[in-house]
Amino acid sequence: MEQYQLELIRKVYFDQNIICNKMNQYNLGKSKQQKQFHLLLTPLKLEHSFRNKNHQLGNSSYYQHTSPRTILPSFTPQKKKAQISFEQSKNSPQSSLVTSFKIRPRDSGQEKPQLQSNLIRIQSRLIPDDSFVFKAKYAGRTRKGFQLSNASKVNQDTYVCCARIDNNEFIHLFAVCDGHGEHGHQVSGFIKAQLPQLVSKNKMMLERNSPQGLMLIIQGLSDMLQQSHIDISFSGSTLVIVYVQNNKLYCANLGDSRAVLLNREETWRLKPLSRDHKPSCKDEADRILVNGGRIDPLMNGLGLFVGPLRVWTKQNVPGLAMTRSLGDEIAHSVGVSDKPEILQFDLGKNDKAIILGSDGLFEFLSDEQIINCISPYYDTSNIEGACNQLMLAACNGWMQKCNNLIDDITFIVLFLTY
Repeated sequence: MEQYQLELIRKVYFDQNIICNKMNQYNLGKSKQQKQFHLLLTPLKLEHSFRNKNHQLGNSSYYQHTSPRTILPSFTPQKKKAQISFEQSKNSPQSSLVTSFKIRPRDSGQEKPQLQSNLIRIQSRLIPDDSFVFKAKYAGRTRKGFQLSNASKVNQDTYVCCARIDNNEFIHLFAVCDGHGEHGHQVSGFIKAQLPQLVSKNKMMLERNSPQGLMLIIQGLSDMLQQSHIDISFSGSTLVIVYVQNNKLYCANLGDSRAVLLNREETWRLKPLSRDHKPSCKDEADRILVNGGRIDPLMNGLGLFVGPLRVWTKQNVPGLAMTRSLGDEIAHSVGVSDKPEILQFDLGKNDKAIILGSDGLFEFLSDEQIINCISPYYDTSNIEGACNQLMLAACNGWMQKCNNLIDDITFIVLFLTY
């Protein structure tokens, strides 16, 4: 039975006709004077419980309070709606939550609020310890994925390395983007091009007030993206940033790309630096529901729910499997946010490596497998060998679990020595 269910899920992801038909009907309902969106999406990513056992369908009364479900066009209604359990925010990484943000209006005709109006709470400035000295070595990898139904697929992932900011050996910024949608590669490419310029422009703010500097940079990216020529109606990108300043580490995240820290005392351990922003997170789901969105998995032609929870508007689009991103203009109209969650950590001399990666890296790799890829190469400072082994392990994981699908895989590895 489990094998049948997995094959059914794969079939849905490779068959784009369902989503294309739904979006074409959405366009036909628009008047000729209104903007016609390009509604062809690339196949949505396979998200199975291999990655996170906490993101599963279960029994809960919480879902009974959601807005009524609207059946997708041409689908047979399911007789009984599956109940959903949402994970609590207490599962976030153990760290200091620096800041959270209200949803900024997306209407370009409205006056944009000032920076402080977006800031609910921010801790007092914590001065980095200038005596904390380390050497940093980094390397990155990106690899185009494979889809049997999309022979012309392009790599929608990018990464950015801004090492030794202002010629300081102990200040670095790294980022990974994972584009999605028809123009997702343009969105992630735009972020890759603009992020270094915004880092340079805001380097003083980053050094003096790192959380506020990161917020300014990401807000600037969002504003510039909305003013660009890229059609972001149904396209966008995740963004995870790690900023290191002496003994302080800040991780700003939107979406389901991740950052992790590898620590070695007696044994190696992996510590999350970010959390995924998914509709299965209760606090994230609440924001979507309050803003008129709907949360449901995709329904197949048999009237069965398959795959992860997704965000939908009343017009049954776009089916986005995350609750924060850059771009995704339609999804943002129902509470998907472009505001990062920023977490702060204190680095110690037992912290040896940092990894940022798109979800293609982490989908089928356990913490132990990641450690086994990195630890043999740390003491010899062979970061290239570590990257090669990590990419090989990630690709093998996809080939073993999904014969006809490999996601784009992108990551940055940072070695710290003292």
